[in-house]
Amino acid sequence: MKAANYLNIIAVQLLPFMAFVFPTGNGIFQQDNALCHKARIVLEWFEEHTTEFHLMSWPPNSPDLNLMEHIWDVRERQLRAQTPSCPNISTLRDRCLDIWYRLSPVMY
Repeated sequence: MKAANYLNIIAVQLLPFMAFVFPTGNGIFQQDNALCHKARIVLEWFEEHTTEFHLMSWPPNSPDLNLMEHIWDVRERQLRAQTPSCPNISTLRDRCLDIWYRLSPVMY
């Protein structure tokens, strides 16, 4: 996603939502470090709207704070270990689903 598209989404969707849910401006919004989230125009927009809500800072490369990062890592390693590689998107989808359904409820 391009930064301009993301900026449009947060301006049109997020701002009214946060104003409705947190009318006193005490809301906190969290986003990860995707490139479009860290773009200058996006960060400047958040700076301009600090009275309406706050942007939670998110340290770079923080898989310990985001459990999904662990799952993606497991999935990627298992996909790369499979041979032959996926010949098409349908096979890739099927393999991803197989990995998902075989995930242990307790991941280390």
